[in-house]
Amino acid sequence: MQAVVFDMDGTLVDSVPMVARAYADTIRSLGGPPVSPDEVVAGWHVGHTELVLAHFLGRPCGGAEVERFHTHLDPALSGLRPFPGIADLLDALVAADVRLGVFTAATRRAATAMLAAAGLAARFDVVVAGDEVDRPKPAPDGLLLAARRLDVEVTATVYLGDAEVDLGCADAAGAVGVHAGWGARAGVRTGGHPVAGEPREVADWLARAAGSGV
Repeated sequence: MQAVVFDMDGTLVDSVPMVARAYADTIRSLGGPPVSPDEVVAGWHVGHTELVLAHFLGRPCGGAEVERFHTHLDPALSGLRPFPGIADLLDALVAADVRLGVFTAATRRAATAMLAAAGLAARFDVVVAGDEVDRPKPAPDGLLLAARRLDVEVTATVYLGDAEVDLGCADAAGAVGVHAGWGARAGVRTGGHPVAGEPREVADWLARAAGSGV
């Protein structure tokens, strides 16, 4: 494998609870229905921030609504951390000459802020955000763009994510989807995809795959 592209929320960083709470608080403050963080997580596959807010508010959303979201999210970012073992996994991949990227449904603004807060901003060759592509996951657009920017074949790329839409995105792009099981998202149907229970297992799987010629 030439590259590993990571999902961000729930894969690189333990951010799902704080982001879901920020969405729920934003929706309520904008006059929308009361939604729980779990309901937000179930619905945020629709895309980046404007689309998620529009989905729950039932109307078009733009810059003003996004700003409201960031008033709830940004103060919480000081506590954001990578999942245990992520830094070691990134070090191991770099040592193996594997190129690193991120494709996230988050906007460029949110992705930049969150990766910086977690101390990961300098670790990736490429970051593709959800507002840079026309179709959200599981459409392959963002992953294909990440592979092009990394200058690697998408068929030689692993996409690592905690959600079914991540695995579907990998399949649609022709990449290898690996489930990040440490994110502990409930009810994910992984099908025949490899599952890594913790980050170090990704490096172990890649080593086995290389040995078998995958």
